Amino acid sequence: MAKEKYIASWGYRIFKTYVRFLNEHLMYKMIYQGRENIPAQGELCMLVSNHENCANDPLNLLLGLENETHPYVLARADAFELVGPVLSKFFLWLGMLPTFRAEFGTSPEDMKKNEETMNTMYGKIMDGNRLIIYPAGIHTPKHWFNDFTFGYTHMAFTAAKMTGFTKDFKIVPCANHYEDYFEVGTQCIIRYGEPLSLQPWYEMYQTKPRTAQREVNKIIRERIEAMMLDIRDLDHYEQIEWLRKSAFGQNYCRQNGGNPAFLPDKLASDRKLVEGLKSKAEDEPFWQPINEIMEEEKQLGITERDIIGKKNWAQTIIAMLVQLALLPLWIVSLYPNIFHYLIPYPFVKPDPMYTNSVRFIVPTVFGIPLFFLFTVLICGLVWGLWWQSAAFMLLATWPLSWFALHNGKWMKATWRNAKLLIAKSQDLMAKRETLFENLRNEL
Repeated sequence: MAKEKYIASWGYRIFKTYVRFLNEHLMYKMIYQGRENIPAQGELCMLVSNHENCANDPLNLLLGLENETHPYVLARADAFELVGPVLSKFFLWLGMLPTFRAEFGTSPEDMKKNEETMNTMYGKIMDGNRLIIYPAGIHTPKHWFNDFTFGYTHMAFTAAKMTGFTKDFKIVPCANHYEDYFEVGTQCIIRYGEPLSLQPWYEMYQTKPRTAQREVNKIIRERIEAMMLDIRDLDHYEQIEWLRKSAFGQNYCRQNGGNPAFLPDKLASDRKLVEGLKSKAEDEPFWQPINEIMEEEKQLGITERDIIGKKNWAQTIIAMLVQLALLPLWIVSLYPNIFHYLIPYPFVKPDPMYTNSVRFIVPTVFGIPLFFLFTVLICGLVWGLWWQSAAFMLLATWPLSWFALHNGKWMKATWRNAKLLIAKSQDLMAKRETLFENLRNEL
């Protein structure tokens, strides 16, 4: 029996398994919800989502699909230009399809290349491959739902038209939500929503295509918005972010029957909190005490998370002594992990949302095997320890990476806690308690 065209090659499946392991055990604590909504393999479908965190969004969405299928992702063509011809071929092998857009400075000649991309894309869809697309066209550096263009609805109806409108085409609304965009080891939710069949709009599309696209887009956006955190009050975005991450936000989640340490519960609570804050958008006196506390924390060099996890001097000194004893091991663990944290920063200054994408894709996915081979080669040539060094790297790379990350976080948190104790910030604590009490009465 011939293999279905949407079934991925062994090489792709092995690489995807490797990337999934790194992503779910080093990068994020992934939470996938609604996988039962994904259409069966081989059905004509497209997955669309909100877009917040650069390449991590499609990567996380893709890794939640069955390992044996080969999805394809529409990506900005300038990403291919940045990495050169060799990596560009690798991106194509992975399933990234370049799209050329005028708003990113693409020349008219390069814009013509979109026809080739579209032909490839429709061919893959007809073969039963899933297409992942981000209709906003660009990531937003906030928990905010950007506008969608109608390009994806046009593609979906065009694919249905290629079957003579005899086969159903489904659009799966998806959403992502990150506990922290820039921290490694934090939680991330990927939700696959109820798929929308385009069949009820086939007849309308043939006479009123724009109306059909508008109606489909409205439903898809409503389903995505219901699964994500959408903070529309951009004038007070930073204050809302502070508030939902504060001790008040934690207790608000508990009062609503949730566990603030479990991201789906926290997301549900935050959605309710944001909804309650909509009436305060024009109430500047409401935001003033929040602004004052945020400014004091900034001057002290601490965060609300430090205050929530505040330790006394005895606990802090014990933590420092333990960290001092572990310091030699931590220094050893920095090789090669320190490169994973240092490499991204020169490249992400214009747009910090690239931080975790660069940190994961370049140093982690490619850096780990290269450093592994380099270490084995040096140890083998210099000391003849070929098998010993290979065994050590295989057994120690993961635990040392985990230790380097979490001990580093612990050391930073302990230092900030010491700063908090030295500051003797009783006034700040009293202001917070007054604020939170007032908020409990208002919200």
